[in-house]
Amino acid sequence: MIELETLYRIQEIELEILAGLRRLKEITAALQENEALMNAQAALDSAQQRVAPLQSQSRNLELEIQSNRDKARGAEDRLYSGSVKNPKELQDIQNEIASLKKRHSELEDHLLESMVALEEAEAALSEAQTHLNVVTASFTAEHGQLIEERDRLKARDTVLRQDREQRRAGAKPDLLKLYDDLRPRKNNQPIALLTGSSCSVCGVEQNRIVADAARRRHEIVYCISCERILYAR
Repeated sequence: MIELETLYRIQEIELEILAGLRRLKEITAALQENEALMNAQAALDSAQQRVAPLQSQSRNLELEIQSNRDKARGAEDRLYSGSVKNPKELQDIQNEIASLKKRHSELEDHLLESMVALEEAEAALSEAQTHLNVVTASFTAEHGQLIEERDRLKARDTVLRQDREQRRAGAKPDLLKLYDDLRPRKNNQPIALLTGSSCSVCGVEQNRIVADAARRRHEIVYCISCERILYAR
């Protein structure tokens, strides 16, 4: 006797998977089309992009100030150590110290400007994050059902795929190959139920010989119209 129940269940599972994927696509599109949420996220991204280089600039300036300070301290140590006797060399050290102090003042000014700009950018970032949180909360409240449905569909998809693989593993290879060959040509429905004497997909009534053969299940029987495999429960 030809056993089609496993293949028919595989088909039901795959049709449910496809229907779920279509619905997930619709939900994803609906969730992504929220202009307020998109704008809030874009504003946050922009604020983050402004903060990052200012943070880097401030860190670099602090490191340069520390390096400049160390150089000045080293020059002063040489100047007052008594180890340098040459007047010209002493004058060069004094000039270096003066130059380093001038550079230190310039760096301090730049750091102050950078820190003010960073403070303003971080305030804007905080404001953008708060705004995104408010918009997200509103969006979640408004689209909560869609989000819950999306999560349920994803969980169901995982279960269905595992079930399908288990059933495919238990199906007869020759029948599975026939099913897989027909599937793309029959709009993912290679098997049709025999409902009464009619094909459940195309609705065409089968002649008595075909209907009886489908019920006996001794061989593969095809619908006389759409040529799908007929399965009589």
